[in-house]
Amino acid sequence: MHFITESNRKTWLLWSVSCVLGLVLLDETVVGIALPTIQKDFGLDDNDAHWVVNAYLLTFACFVAVGGKLADVFGTLRVFLVGLTVFTAFSIACGFAPSGSALILFRALQGMGAAIIFPLFLAMITMTFPKEVRGAALATSGAVGTTFLALGPLVGGLFTDFISWRWIFWINPFVALAVGVIVTMTWRDVKRPPAGKIDWIGLALLAAGMFSAIFALMEADSLGWNSLLIWALISLGLLLLTLFSWFETTVETPLIEVDLFKEPVFAGSALTIFLAQYAKMPVFVFVALYAQTDLKLSAFLAGLVVMIGPAVQPATAALCGRLADRTPKRQMVLFGLASIFIGYVWLVLTAPLNSVVWIAPGLLFVGLSFPFLFTPTRAAISEALPEHKHGQGGGIAMSSQMIGGTLGLAASSAAFAVGGYELVFGVTALIIALVFVHAFFAFRGK
Repeated sequence: MHFITESNRKTWLLWSVSCVLGLVLLDETVVGIALPTIQKDFGLDDNDAHWVVNAYLLTFACFVAVGGKLADVFGTLRVFLVGLTVFTAFSIACGFAPSGSALILFRALQGMGAAIIFPLFLAMITMTFPKEVRGAALATSGAVGTTFLALGPLVGGLFTDFISWRWIFWINPFVALAVGVIVTMTWRDVKRPPAGKIDWIGLALLAAGMFSAIFALMEADSLGWNSLLIWALISLGLLLLTLFSWFETTVETPLIEVDLFKEPVFAGSALTIFLAQYAKMPVFVFVALYAQTDLKLSAFLAGLVVMIGPAVQPATAALCGRLADRTPKRQMVLFGLASIFIGYVWLVLTAPLNSVVWIAPGLLFVGLSFPFLFTPTRAAISEALPEHKHGQGGGIAMSSQMIGGTLGLAASSAAFAVGGYELVFGVTALIIALVFVHAFFAFRGK
């Protein structure tokens, strides 16, 4: 490719790895729109249908912390291409899935590929661009990612209504192939300190604990909240996660350095990122379902409804970028939390009216808030830690984000089974209020 030269190599690398972020974010929004059609085609109940989304999120959350460490051991480009290949192969497999069970399995394996490549896009940008232009590079990457995110509902609706829902997965290989070729041509490795050992025991404890707790929440409605198995799994999950927290304090190279949470700003930032991803699930899954069941809209029109929120994010992300250096992070975070709280309270009050006009303002409040929750908190994490711990801080931020997504869908599924859409939105609003109180004190002076 003669159009790639040494002078523009970094620009090509930036745009290609930014598309990786875009693919991951696209998956957050595109599958939710197609979910009712997938559910109908495979004869899935509501709970099994939600596993189509959460199988991906769960493996993503469990393995994202190890992606960067694998790159330290085996090489950044090699691990990136392996992860991209896994993600692509199982995207294709999802499109060919012959049953709901097969689709859920392939989605879980697709999530493992995403977990490998997601932390590496950020690491590759950080290693390629010097500090004086790194902020602009990250802003460009964020703009690409939010554009994919905003287009997800529209793309999902178009494919589902006019071609086939299977194309929401088959579109990934075309982007991934172009990304793989360009990254291979433009990546230049840098010298790094010798890699530490991978904390496989910590990874096993985290994965087993997460799976036990999430499985219990997802299956509680079908098995019953009085089921001994459900409470045994919840107890086992909490025990394993407690053991994980303790074990991480005893090893030299932990998967997650839990002592970092003693710093209030770091803990507040991680919790806010967790909450932001949690709060995405009711919009991208349950509003999409609400639009097709209660509002009786087609998948395409439902995609347009869900798009009301994400459509404003590129603009608010740009605004956040301009405000970041001159506005206290505390003000930005509290504004974002207040906005998303108002949005979810609005949805609680207007969902029974079954009107797009009435729910639209709530979706706008929710949508505009996300950049105010992600942008200042990621910057605060970097400022709260010494430079040699920025990698660990970034890994924890990504883990918090993905755990928020998988727990958000599990908790929302449980709430939906008990009280419908209003309870889903109401529980989310309550959790936002609690995080607001925590952030009010955690970010004092920031």
